[in-house]
Amino acid sequence: MTIRLFNTLTRKREVFKPLKNKEVKMFVCGLTVYDFIHLGNARTYAFYDTLARFLRFLGFRVTYLQNVTDVGHLLDTGEDRILKKAREEKKHPLEIADFYFKHELEMFDSLKFLRPDLMPRATEHIKEIIEQVKRILEKGYAYVVNGSVYFDVSKFKDYGKLSRRKPEELISGARVEIKEEKEDPADFALWIKAGPEHIMRWNSPWSEGYPGWHIEDTAIAMKYFGPQYDIHGGAIELVFPHHEAEIAQAEATTGIKPYVKYWIHTGLLTINRERMGRSMGNMVTVLDALKKYSPETLRLWIASTHYRKPLDYNEKDLETAKNKVEKIAFTRQRIEENVDKAVDARAVFSKQLETLKKQFLEAMKNDMNSPLALTHFFKVISLVNKQIDAAKFSKKDLQKAEEIVTELGGFFQVIPELREEKLPKEIARLIREREEARKKKDWVRADNIREQIRKLGYVLEDTTEGVRWRKIRV
Repeated sequence: MTIRLFNTLTRKREVFKPLKNKEVKMFVCGLTVYDFIHLGNARTYAFYDTLARFLRFLGFRVTYLQNVTDVGHLLDTGEDRILKKAREEKKHPLEIADFYFKHELEMFDSLKFLRPDLMPRATEHIKEIIEQVKRILEKGYAYVVNGSVYFDVSKFKDYGKLSRRKPEELISGARVEIKEEKEDPADFALWIKAGPEHIMRWNSPWSEGYPGWHIEDTAIAMKYFGPQYDIHGGAIELVFPHHEAEIAQAEATTGIKPYVKYWIHTGLLTINRERMGRSMGNMVTVLDALKKYSPETLRLWIASTHYRKPLDYNEKDLETAKNKVEKIAFTRQRIEENVDKAVDARAVFSKQLETLKKQFLEAMKNDMNSPLALTHFFKVISLVNKQIDAAKFSKKDLQKAEEIVTELGGFFQVIPELREEKLPKEIARLIREREEARKKKDWVRADNIREQIRKLGYVLEDTTEGVRWRKIRV
């Protein structure tokens, strides 16, 4: 099946054709492991999880590589993020990196992300990094000053082709303070001579030091994927200078273009229309979010906005997502309860389900249009409930419905587990009060009580056999 993806490099939606048959090599910039994972991170990795799942569904053999930055990612002050955290917590930098890497994996599991096939750490690839820096120097694209090695941006004529920045705009993308020793402020570090305070250091031909942030990703990707691969992913704010620098490093090393065939970027996560991040002081961690909302609710909320558009954090949209997950769970429970109560031997609405599935897949194949796909998904949910309400369904219909709901919802991991449990006394009391209100035809009070019960985490269903309840973990 044909899928189109938006390529940041060309600014076009392109038919996706891997370099080699059905094999897909996908590299996604991983985290710098020095703090708790936040919802901005979750938004990005939720998309690539869905992309990997969908490509595999289409028959592609995907190798998903996500690196782990555990040295060399500097703050604007020039201080290593992990070293700063280690100093604050009075621990060794590797203790910090190990702790937060473990936390990252735990959060990935909690959010139902497939773990990447490969998660190599920068500190385990110093040899490969040094070798690439040597090659870049040999090709004349870098220079050494006082034990540090810098990439000479002026020598790489294509620098800026991903971000579409003009040479005079390049300095504005620098992530650390400008060092006087550089020949040009736009040049970036490949290897940095370690100061006395920098605990993590390695011997190199130029100095005892550590790698620059950009070179880590390139050296790791090229070790596992070679000089060229299919997809490079990450958040949109990484386009410049990080991804721009990766292209320059790789293509300067090998002369092979393009380094990556498809550059795919996710939009920002904002809060009150401002970028969410540690430096902004408005970070919402995944740990905190999971205290209020289920993984399924968070995943549905994320998927409800197209991956390239900004996603704003607000409670209203999360509550909407929560209600929709509740509806999914309620529908699946109804299917389970009615599948053996078929009122028609023949399929009644299976063809309609297949049509909606096809529309869902078409939306996904058009640049992963998850909002439109979810519209078709919830049409499936509505159709199933309508047919059950009208008692017009066969066993085959409901089996098909369960299959399609599970399959399509699985791309986003929005299908909650259902667990029956003993009804609390407070809920039982409210149900009795509601039944009394209904007998008196006090529909306003009955509806208010039903909503009160829903807020307490229970859903009611009025049937010819009486009221039914279930607790849904959403």
